[in-house]
Amino acid sequence: MSNRDRLERLREEAVLGEREKKKARATPARKSRAKSVEPTRFKFVWAVKDGTGEIVAAYPYALKPAAEAEAERRKKAEQRHFMVTKHKVPFDT
Repeated sequence: MSNRDRLERLREEAVLGEREKKKARATPARKSRAKSVEPTRFKFVWAVKDGTGEIVAAYPYALKPAAEAEAERRKKAEQRHFMVTKHKVPFDT
């Protein structure tokens, strides 16, 4: 194989490589248009949480005194700290 043939072969390979790169850039990967289904409506409840923040009981928003009583009852029974906080949950339809 002569030097001229080798150079022409390298040139053809370079041109093919460039075409492949352009083709890869021209057709980007399509992203899925499907959106994850998330609940759109939420409501607040009173959550009784232990010292680590894990919810141990939940009460409707209107029953805050019951949630506070539950936290006090658990605090006395288990000798650990419990707190009452608002917590957002999906609205059941």
